Amino acid sequence: MSTNSDERWYNSHVDTLLMLIEDRFDDLEEDIDVDGANGQLTLTFSDQSQMVISRQPVQQEIWVAAKSGGFHLKWHTDHWSCAVTGERFSALLNRILGEQAGLKFDVFNPEDGL
Repeated sequence: MSTNSDERWYNSHVDTLLMLIEDRFDDLEEDIDVDGANGQLTLTFSDQSQMVISRQPVQQEIWVAAKSGGFHLKWHTDHWSCAVTGERFSALLNRILGEQAGLKFDVFNPEDGL
């Protein structure tokens, strides 16, 4: 795959992923505000803490910044996984959302392509 097609695939894939994540939050009863702009999602929780999910096109990664730390995710054949914890993106999101909001989250699953 050429660099241009790699970039197109990455951008298209991440756009779809960020829209999926934003749509899932719209369906939740919890008070989590989601703001999508400039290739990232900013989640603001009821205690005013924030989590940021952002694209990193040069590295072709997704980065997540949360109370519990920063996480870098890379694409591996059919899913995104965290370089440090090895977790799939879906499991990582459920875990850190739960830690940040103080609730149990089971919103994302591997079938989402996360």
